[in-house]
Amino acid sequence: MKKILSKLAPLSLISIAAILTGCTQIDTGNVGVERTLGKVGKDALPPGIYFTAFKTVDEFTAKEVNFQLQDMTPKSRDNLTMKDVDIDIYFKTMPAAIPALYTKYQGDVVQHKQVVRDGTSDLVMAYSRVSREARESVYKSIAQLDATTMHTKRTELAEMVRASLQAELDNNDKGAFLITAVNVRNLLTDPAIEAAIRQRAETDQAIQKKLKEVDLARAEAERLIVQAEGEAKANKIISESLTPALKELRLAEIQRDAAIAIASKAGNTVLLGNATPLVNVNK
Repeated sequence: MKKILSKLAPLSLISIAAILTGCTQIDTGNVGVERTLGKVGKDALPPGIYFTAFKTVDEFTAKEVNFQLQDMTPKSRDNLTMKDVDIDIYFKTMPAAIPALYTKYQGDVVQHKQVVRDGTSDLVMAYSRVSREARESVYKSIAQLDATTMHTKRTELAEMVRASLQAELDNNDKGAFLITAVNVRNLLTDPAIEAAIRQRAETDQAIQKKLKEVDLARAEAERLIVQAEGEAKANKIISESLTPALKELRLAEIQRDAAIAIASKAGNTVLLGNATPLVNVNK
């Protein structure tokens, strides 16, 4: 009996090894696509271990994937060519859509590590299509902005690219892809345009300075007008308040004060009466 068991043991190990080599594991965050005799299964396989002795199971990533569009030279709305535009695109492929996409884009499959640094050997579906549409969206979006002001609208540009790309992907594969983010990493214009941007900024600053000076001058003029109007009103009130008798009294007070000032000096004589004061000044 022991001899029989000893002979069966190697056979069992071989069988187990055969079974294990005929299995495929789908990791968390990925889905599997089953192919049997060239026919693609309709349903995405969730993470787990699958027996593949009589079929093939390809593992596709459903995680977020990012790629870079570099050294682009699109034209702006004012028909100026950008020197260098670099943009990062982040997207996900919806797990349930992967089997249908695999049937539709069998020739458009790359490994995750070909797209993402330190990536895996998992497959990325329709990468070429997404990247191609992304490039088109960048060119279309930049064509709607002026080169001289584009550097101030990075957030707006990123949203324009994201919305345009999402709409284009949905036109052919509704709900299959999700553009999660767009990052405008580099946005360089031609040196001549850069000079124009700086000149425009300097001009705008000069204009703002002049406008402030005009505002200050206007405010000062208004202040002087108000002051003059106030003084005129005060003089008018004083003038209207003086009766003939009060005017004579004020005149007499002025004459008195002048006479006292003159008489206070040695040798001067002042005679005050009903008539005009008589002044004798010692020379």
